Amino acid sequence: MLTSYRLAGWGIAFYDTQKFVVGQAPNAKEALIPHPSVKILAYQLGNLYLLLLFVGVGVLYFTSEAKVIRNYLIALAIADVGHIYSTYLGIGWKALIEVNKWNDLMWGNVGISTFLFVNRVAYLLGMFGNASGLRSGKKLN
Repeated sequence: MLTSYRLAGWGIAFYDTQKFVVGQAPNAKEALIPHPSVKILAYQLGNLYLLLLFVGVGVLYFTSEAKVIRNYLIALAIADVGHIYSTYLGIGWKALIEVNKWNDLMWGNVGISTFLFVNRVAYLLGMFGNASGLRSGKKLN
């Protein structure tokens, strides 16, 4: 799910920049043409989604160290909170809690980020059981 979410974030930022920019706020009216600075920021954010995709694949598929994965999930959980908070700063409390008025990008920014945060914290708290096949990360003498 993480991979497809990040790939979608990258794709919409690069290939439908207008929707990506305007859709950041629910029920926003379409601007005629985004300012070049706004387009650059959208492309750069899309590029960060692609970077996160590759980092995630690298960490989750090519390490068996439990400590590395645990720390990666902690970093992602903190970033989830930051992602939700930055959306709140942009749209305000009222728009944040009016879930019935959210568009697809709001569901991605807040809904999916909240879902991922809850699942990451649950995993870190051991609610899904112990991760099998991972090494503890402790050095053996």
